[in-house]
Amino acid sequence: MDDQAPAKPSFQARIANALLVGFGGLVFLAVAAVLALGLWSGRENTFSLLRDKSESTITLILARIDQYLAPAEHQLIHLGRQMESGRINPSRDQDLGRHLSGALAATPHVRSVVFIHESARMVFALRSEDGVDLQIVDVSKMPVIREALEAARQKSGLFWGEVVRPETADTTLINVRYPVRRDGRYLGVLAATVRVDRLSALLDAAARTLGGRAFVLYGADLVLAHPRLIEGFPGLDRKQPLPTVAQIADPVIQSLLRPTEQQSRFARETGIRFVNAGGAEVAVLSRRITRYGEIPWTVGVYFPAASVRDELARLQWAAVAGIAVLVVSLVVAYGYARYLSTPLKRLADAARQVRDLSLAGVQRLPASLFREISDAAHAFNSMVVGLRWFETYVPRKLVQRLVQQGDAAIRASVSRVATVMFTDIVGFTGQSETMTAPETAAFLNEHFALLSGPIEAEGGTIDKFIGDAIMAFWGAPEAQPDHAARACRAALAMREAIRADNAERRATGKAPVRVRVGLHTGEVVVGNIGAPGRINYTIVGDTVNTANRLEQLGKEIGVPDADVTIALSGATARAAGIVSRARPAGAFHLRGRQDEIDVYAL
Repeated sequence: MDDQAPAKPSFQARIANALLVGFGGLVFLAVAAVLALGLWSGRENTFSLLRDKSESTITLILARIDQYLAPAEHQLIHLGRQMESGRINPSRDQDLGRHLSGALAATPHVRSVVFIHESARMVFALRSEDGVDLQIVDVSKMPVIREALEAARQKSGLFWGEVVRPETADTTLINVRYPVRRDGRYLGVLAATVRVDRLSALLDAAARTLGGRAFVLYGADLVLAHPRLIEGFPGLDRKQPLPTVAQIADPVIQSLLRPTEQQSRFARETGIRFVNAGGAEVAVLSRRITRYGEIPWTVGVYFPAASVRDELARLQWAAVAGIAVLVVSLVVAYGYARYLSTPLKRLADAARQVRDLSLAGVQRLPASLFREISDAAHAFNSMVVGLRWFETYVPRKLVQRLVQQGDAAIRASVSRVATVMFTDIVGFTGQSETMTAPETAAFLNEHFALLSGPIEAEGGTIDKFIGDAIMAFWGAPEAQPDHAARACRAALAMREAIRADNAERRATGKAPVRVRVGLHTGEVVVGNIGAPGRINYTIVGDTVNTANRLEQLGKEIGVPDADVTIALSGATARAAGIVSRARPAGAFHLRGRQDEIDVYAL
């Protein structure tokens, strides 16, 4: 097989020397990789700083909101627990009023504190210019108050209500409520109101220290806090306690609420979103919270985008320089790697064809500049020549199945239920006496090719050719739950193939070929069986012998002059589900078996 060796060029280099020559390029790539790592680190640090700035800014605004609203919560919780424990008697209106007035005096942000009795009587403490006004009001005919009383009955613990603007107030209020119960009995509800305009002033002062402006959206389209609400907003009433986004006419908020495409990665990682408002670009930070009632708030702050853009610009210029270096390195590396990898890729492609046993399509590998690759090509070409001889003696499809199963296929033999087929040519011994040896070989090759097609088409494995007979099986090496049905379909396909072939033989004056087929389903031993120097992947057992006996039984149950006689056991007919379609032939005592066996003709 030396003629398969690739012609060696006059000069060959070692791969080690080639790698040594390319070491300088690899160093250059390493430097580029370090540069890329530095750019990545710089980006992460920049994004981390911006993310921290975003978090700290929003946290500051949320802290100011909590600072403004928390006193009302604390006072209601304190009063509610005092009433629930009995320290404050809610039925004594004057005594209760003093406690409400005291709580109001200690919380300057709170406008009013009230307690609505379950009996629809309200004790009302209202902050005034002279101090605190205390009133006791019958609310039985006030549906809004009664609805609030009943709504609180369904709640447990402190909760925030909706934003309101009562007719008796000159400003919009936020209210917080606390249902009071003693020994499981609902006594009524405590409520406190806080002015919205003062929240706007507090947030505006905090945002200006950061060089920005703060806002709070109430739901999807109303503005709860904004610099324009500090001095009040005209036109608000009980039906519309807050202005809409359109009425505030803040271009930043309007741009923020416009439908946009998917959020950018920068916005996802830093929480900062850039919007164009009135021709000026601003950076917006926002967060959605649900702490203050069922309607969500969107808390935000915005400021000029230049401070953020400057940080990103420095990072981008560094990235441009790094990418330029990296591109040059990649071009050099690509050309060199392409030159080195082409013969290796060719070898890998050819090896995959060998793995799939597609030896006919494997091309001879050429020589290479590198000695190691040329040696590999020579060895590979020699191996392919040997395998091409080898595949003529070993069933290729069987080898493919065994390769797919891996190591499990070469371990100890196993017991498995399978269907076995035997075929035999009727009267072949007499026919062969009139043929020469080449004619006999040609006839058998043509016959076996004709019958092998249906077997392989149904996933069967041809175990061996025995003279003029074929032994095949289904159900191994891979599991085939319908192995009996596959074997029956293969036998019927053989019949059609033999009939067509006999029609051609009769047309040319040749004698027809008649075949007997035997099928049996049962337990077999399957695996690699043989001597250490020569083994076969085969099946053995009584099932094999029975299938052979059934093929011979075709002499007795077959129709005279039939092209193909198919005899199958009752076990095969039942497993294939064709008992109703097969012709019962009776019960027979087969040679080598003690019990009779049901036989069918197909």
